[in-house]
Amino acid sequence: MIRQAQTNDAEQVVSLILSAIGEELAAVYTGESEPSEAAPILAQYFAQPGNRFSKELIRVYEQDGKVAGMILCYSGQDAAALYAPIEQHRSQALKQAVKHQLESEQGEYYIDALAVDERYQGQGIAAKLMLQAEQDAAAAGLHKLSLLVDVDNTHALQVYLRKGFIQKGQKMLHQQPYWHMVKQVNV
Repeated sequence: MIRQAQTNDAEQVVSLILSAIGEELAAVYTGESEPSEAAPILAQYFAQPGNRFSKELIRVYEQDGKVAGMILCYSGQDAAALYAPIEQHRSQALKQAVKHQLESEQGEYYIDALAVDERYQGQGIAAKLMLQAEQDAAAAGLHKLSLLVDVDNTHALQVYLRKGFIQKGQKMLHQQPYWHMVKQVNV
């Protein structure tokens, strides 16, 4: 069953976010280099509205009473406002101004993170979550679903190409190249 993330999902969802974004990006967004130290900060973000890791932007796939997977999405036009609280936290932690690169564009419904718990992989959960994202994009009146894929992750690239995404070009994110992939959504 797909549902909106709730406060009591924090531990399971944060673990999935960490698996989706990896240690390097977790450090960028939290200021902490150790995943064990990044998790509590991501949990704070999760609990607070109005930021890119907020529970209000996350749908979870629940199976057997557990969070089996999650997808984190938002409109590209909201990206700058959603990044602002993260930038503020990082600026205070580092005592210098921090500005994150926008990953999405206007008119896109952006998949920021998608992950399925390894115990539930291979059951089509990611596909169901992506279909939900398409439906949410259409409901928001957006015609494009987008995401970034590390250029070295050829497996993920092939998966998204099979799902109907096209490579729109490359974006640099924290000195790392990513494919900017877009899929048309019927509204």
